[in-house]
Amino acid sequence: MIVWSGVGFFIALLISVSYILCKWLVDLFYYDGYFLTHLWATGVTLILSAILCAALVWVLRQEKWLDALAKKTQSRPMIAPEKTHNFFFIPVLYWPVILLLLGSGILVWDLMN
Repeated sequence: MIVWSGVGFFIALLISVSYILCKWLVDLFYYDGYFLTHLWATGVTLILSAILCAALVWVLRQEKWLDALAKKTQSRPMIAPEKTHNFFFIPVLYWPVILLLLGSGILVWDLMN
């Protein structure tokens, strides 16, 4: 029987994927090192991470997919995984909001200065 581990590590994975994608695109369109010198790009990265994390939470809320996965792996189905799995002691459900607010704050702060 497979025991479900936490899905919170996917938050870190999605943030990393967003960082790599945004850094590559921004440096490609501007110049090498532009991403590291401008905070608005970091804000955009966090907003993209929030969108990807919201998609993850949406997938976790689809019970039919989780039940099919549990049958295929012969394990117990997850019960409210978006609330029971954590990343840094914060439920996965709240990470899209946290990343969106943080990214928006950084983006607005950098564009206002």
